[in-house]
Amino acid sequence: MKKLFKALLYGTAISAMALALVACNDDDGAPAASASSSVSGTVAKGPINGATVTIYAVDASGVKGAALGTTTTGTGGTYSANVNYAGPVLIEASGGTYTDEATGTTKTLAETLRVMVTTTAGATVTGVVTPLTTAAYALGQVGGTAGAVSIATYGAAVNSIQAQFNLSGVNLVTTVPSVTGTVNGYGAILRAVSQFVANGGSLNAFLTWSSPTSFQVAFATAYGTINSSPITFSFNNDSVVISGTGVGGGSGQCGISGLISGGPANGVTFNYCVSGLPVSSCQSGNATLSTALNAASTGALGGGTIAYSFGPTCAANATPIVLAP
Repeated sequence: MKKLFKALLYGTAISAMALALVACNDDDGAPAASASSSVSGTVAKGPINGATVTIYAVDASGVKGAALGTTTTGTGGTYSANVNYAGPVLIEASGGTYTDEATGTTKTLAETLRVMVTTTAGATVTGVVTPLTTAAYALGQVGGTAGAVSIATYGAAVNSIQAQFNLSGVNLVTTVPSVTGTVNGYGAILRAVSQFVANGGSLNAFLTWSSPTSFQVAFATAYGTINSSPITFSFNNDSVVISGTGVGGGSGQCGISGLISGGPANGVTFNYCVSGLPVSSCQSGNATLSTALNAASTGALGGGTIAYSFGPTCAANATPIVLAP
C-alpha cells in the first residue's frame, strides 16, 4: 500500500519536484495573491516562431480566468513573460509558423496548444507547449467539467500521456523536444505527429484526444515511417492510467478526496476515483490506508500532511484514475 500511494502522488504530479505543478490557493478557493513571477519556455511542433502566447490565471476548480500577459515566440519557438501573479496558470499558444518535419514545408499553426504550470513569486517557471501537453489538458477534463482542469488533475493527465507515449522519465512540461539533429524521445513523438497528419490523420482529434484508440495503429505507422523505428502504442481517453505501482489490476475501487497542508504543496486539493485497487483497500477505518497515504506525502511532498476522506463510492466529477499492473 505504501508503494501504491507514493506512486499515486508522484504519478499525479502533486509533488512539486515532479512537474512543478503545485497549486497555492487559499482554503476558500480564492485566486492567489498578486506577486511578480516569470514564465518561459518553448512552443513546439517543431519550434513555432511568431506564435502568440497568452497566460491565464486558473482558479482552484480549474476554470480559466483573466489574461495575465501576452507575448510572442522568437527564434526556436522560445518565449518569456512576467506576470503579476502567483498560482496555477494556463498557457495558450496559437498562430506562428513552423517547418513540418514530414513534408519539409512551412506551415501556420491553426490550432491552439496548451500547457499548465504554477507560477511562484520571485521565481521563473518553465512551460513547454506541445501537442502532448495539449492532449493532456483534454484528458484532464475526463470525468470533470468541460473547460475546467485543476492543476492536480492536469498533473495526473500529463503522467498518463507520458506513459501512453512510452516517454517514461520525460517531464513533458519542462523538457524541450528536439525534432532535428540529435532527436530526443519527445522530439521523435512530435515528428510522428507531423507524419500522422501528412498521412491523413486529424490533428484536431489528436489535440482533443478524441477516440485515440481509433488512431493508435495509424500513429504507430507514422512513427515508424518518420523515425525508421517501429513501435506500438496503447492509447485511451476514458481515464488517467498509472502503471508501475506494483498493486494495480485489482477489482477494488475507492473514492479519495482531501487537502494537503504544509510543505511545498500546501493547499493542493484532490478528488480521485481510483480503480484497479486490491479489494480490501477501501474498507472503512483502514489503518494501513491512512498510514500509507501520509507516509507517501512525507516523501513526495517534503513534509506535507494530508487530511482526507475515502469510501467505496466516488464523488461526482472525481478524476478517474486506473492503476494498471
